[in-house]
Amino acid sequence: MKFDQQAGNVHSNVGGGMRVISCCSMAFILVAFSSMCNAQANSEPALQAFNAQYAELLDRHTTVGEKVFMQARMVDYSGLSGDPAWAALVQALAEFPIAGLHTQDQKKAFYLNAYNILSMNMVQQHWPLQTLRSLGSMLNPVWAHDAGVVGGETVTLRALENDVLRAMGDPRVHMAINCASMSCPDLRHEPYVSSRLDKQLDDQCVQFLKQDNKGIILNKPDNVLHLSSIFDWFEGDFEPYGGVEAFVRHYRPYLAKDLTLVPDIPYDWRVNGALSGRDLSRLRADM
Repeated sequence: MKFDQQAGNVHSNVGGGMRVISCCSMAFILVAFSSMCNAQANSEPALQAFNAQYAELLDRHTTVGEKVFMQARMVDYSGLSGDPAWAALVQALAEFPIAGLHTQDQKKAFYLNAYNILSMNMVQQHWPLQTLRSLGSMLNPVWAHDAGVVGGETVTLRALENDVLRAMGDPRVHMAINCASMSCPDLRHEPYVSSRLDKQLDDQCVQFLKQDNKGIILNKPDNVLHLSSIFDWFEGDFEPYGGVEAFVRHYRPYLAKDLTLVPDIPYDWRVNGALSGRDLSRLRADM
């Protein structure tokens, strides 16, 4: 390859022929490459700042509690709705440079956080609320409503779950997605991060499959282990592990071999937050 100063072109012999790339084209390529590198370099600080902001809000507005005979990480939705840092987090999610997410684990962790943040945000926008599902109808379910903006694109919870997270082929995401409901696997106490994602997801699976009345119900007289309906709705997603039973036994290896596993625990859609007497009065007044 040589540079012809008079012509201002780069020449190279390819297959015996001469190809000419103008300096303008070369400059464009270099600028584009530089922009791509900058986007990649800038995404990590943005991601760290975003996760730190989310972690602080989780610490401030969530705590372990109990409701309808189930333990869960409960959200203080009243506090959340009055916290300007929450609005700033939702705005940061809307403006996040997602082009800088390059690995599968980076994307998986980010979109799990995005789903859970938008679920909480939909609840706090309509607080007080009995169930997130009540914002929709049979013909127009809430999962198909615009939930917010991620990286400049308006998204629905259904699209995030089905088109992004489930499409990654890892059934463990079902143990990490939280739709602000009591029967959902618990909202994690920290953001999902790519560097620890495998451990975080494995821990979510272990914890959910130990939670009575939510992940499992053991019926000893009938020798039946009832499982969350999640394992029925998304049965096909667990095939990479060999099916639902193989998945469950992977995380509960000491289960009796003769147990029958049945995914039929009724789902409780009540929000993972406590309604005060004042909240209940407002709800009754709105009816």
